[in-house]
Amino acid sequence: MASNIYKVTLLSAASLMTAACGGGMFNGAEQALSIAEQHPIAVDGQVVTLTIATDPTTTDLSNMDRARLRAFADSYMTNGHGPLTVTGPSGAGNDNDGHEASADIRQALHDAGVPWSAIHGATYRTGDADNEIIMSFTRYVATASPCGVWKGLRGRDYRNLRSPNMGCATMNNYAAMIADPHDLIAPADVDPRDGQSAVRAIEKYREGELTSSEVDSNINAETSGQ
Repeated sequence: MASNIYKVTLLSAASLMTAACGGGMFNGAEQALSIAEQHPIAVDGQVVTLTIATDPTTTDLSNMDRARLRAFADSYMTNGHGPLTVTGPSGAGNDNDGHEASADIRQALHDAGVPWSAIHGATYRTGDADNEIIMSFTRYVATASPCGVWKGLRGRDYRNLRSPNMGCATMNNYAAMIADPHDLIAPADVDPRDGQSAVRAIEKYREGELTSSEVDSNINAETSGQ
């Protein structure tokens, strides 16, 4: 009798396990996601603009405007991608003033370090006699997924699964700390190596001259003397 009860108990346990498998009680592919896959970082382009209202009575930029242009140029050189566009007004009899002001602004941007090849010009139609010059460029912003998912935690504890919030704060901190989010899309460009430097080293070697610096030689002498 005891043997039959034991067999019935084993069969019942096996049936419960089979039902649990069929009902998805065990971990599946969605539980195998990595932290980066569960909390991805989105990288989106963002247009940065600066508007300067020039004075039609003078062609000189104010000291404040020049300071704003230097800060804008520094921001472009640090995080900008693509061209820096200078857009001036066209129409309402302000073509000459707008073109002259745009030229002055392009010169100020170049003096602040922006190469000429990166500065593009454009115009917009307006019926007002204003001389607003608009500068714009594209930068990239990294945004991680929001944290604070508390639904279904008890079921996850029962199944010995990690919390859905695990790693979320780390990914948000990573998104906030990265210097240029565009690096997550494609690696930064690398400047070509200096071929002249390699040629000079080879020529010195062929002529029997030292290719190391004097500082290195002094360090080696002091080290060998000890």
